[in-house]
Amino acid sequence: MLFRRLLSFGCMVSIAVAAASSQPSKIDPAFLGFWDLDVAKSEFVGQPKPKSGQVNWGEHGWAFALVLADGQLFTDAAMTDHGCIYVGKSRLTCEYEILTPRHVRLRMRAGKNVVRVGDIELLNDNVTQTTHRVMPPDGAPYVEKTIWTKQK
Repeated sequence: MLFRRLLSFGCMVSIAVAAASSQPSKIDPAFLGFWDLDVAKSEFVGQPKPKSGQVNWGEHGWAFALVLADGQLFTDAAMTDHGCIYVGKSRLTCEYEILTPRHVRLRMRAGKNVVRVGDIELLNDNVTQTTHRVMPPDGAPYVEKTIWTKQK
């Protein structure tokens, strides 16, 4: 009888641990808020530097805007409640992975081809660094590094 109780308890603990470990991780709350691109500290490797950039991280995704070097505006947004879903029309799909609460990976695809992987890391609660590995369909791959500072 005692053996059966211990076996039942052990099974319940195993199920609880498995259920807890299968829950998605949460990003560090320090990610949440408005962030400004530090153009001077960012590296765009032969690409024209944008004039400015801003991203708003929220609990359900992000909205992103860049004023490009030629004055054009680039925007995108994604919801991350159930994977990664772009808001509006996009030729790209995205995948969102929380490697640690302070390190998020975004993978963008055009069809089956990965065109950009962005590793976003909180360096401290007020600075993020993103390393973008870009694989354009019509050129050589390159790496961009961007630094973002949190608005106060």
